[in-house]
Amino acid sequence: MKKIILFILLFSTEIFGQKTPHFEFIGVDSVFLLPGNIKTGIPDEVQFGGISGLEYFANGFYLISDRSFKTDPSENSYLFKMDTMGIISGAFKFFNVKNAESIRFDTLSRKIFYAFERDDSTGVGYLNENNQPNQLLSFSMNNSEFTADNRGIESLCFDGKYNLWFAFESSLNGMVPFFKLPFDYSKNNYNSDQKSNFLYPFDPKSCLNPDNTANANLGNGISEILPLDNDRLLVLERCFDGKQNTIKLFSATLPDPGNVFIKNELFDFSVNNQFLYGQKSLKPDNMEGMTWGENEADEKILYLVSDDNFNTGRQRTLILKLKFLI
Repeated sequence: MKKIILFILLFSTEIFGQKTPHFEFIGVDSVFLLPGNIKTGIPDEVQFGGISGLEYFANGFYLISDRSFKTDPSENSYLFKMDTMGIISGAFKFFNVKNAESIRFDTLSRKIFYAFERDDSTGVGYLNENNQPNQLLSFSMNNSEFTADNRGIESLCFDGKYNLWFAFESSLNGMVPFFKLPFDYSKNNYNSDQKSNFLYPFDPKSCLNPDNTANANLGNGISEILPLDNDRLLVLERCFDGKQNTIKLFSATLPDPGNVFIKNELFDFSVNNQFLYGQKSLKPDNMEGMTWGENEADEKILYLVSDDNFNTGRQRTLILKLKFLI
């Protein structure tokens, strides 16, 4: 009788059910080549690492660090250009921008935008036609209602409807604020005065034991966002329990009407769900950057990058490659 019931369940799921959209793991890379001749004009102590943002543009990857390595001031961000084979062909100080957390190339305004998170402020900026940093908007890290436990803005993207989106990293009240800024053609920029506020259901203790408290170092956080399609965002959540990380991807859909996102899990990467079977297991790390790559066989390809915190004894810069199955 049990076998008959099982057969009916499998048959009905295959025939009448629908496949759930999800991401599948394709591969990982952790070996990147940095030829010495591209470091002309950069202090010798600058190293590839500390990556907080990832963008794919014009057949190449652009990786930005949230700080430099043993330089003065250490808050300066550096931008690295890398091809799809992992060879870094360019590296330079990112126009004196400090503590960049995300980077996006916007083809509409023809500007480079970035999110930043500093000790005193967090926000979104951009480079003008002279490559000078400009601030689009900012929030205090000390007294803003949105900055909880020294967690600011680490995510940034553009949707297919000419809007700029950013999200705060965390919240202790169960809802993380997301903001949408419409494009203003008269200014060739996004209008921060017309921003809209949305709420994203969020568990700051998703990987913690009940008796642990989420703070600036422990707990869950939103590392990055991307457009999933014209009506949904893709959200990267990363949670650290003091020993290991848990990585999850969610779709976020806005109801009509309403301003609270509906979440659906698309990918789960934890120590209980490791990849590279039959080899040394691949454990989730401090994933901070995320970008879409070129489609392969009509399937959307997603890349994630981790921040090694310049602690190569315990961490590595990893680039994960996933495919989105509908």
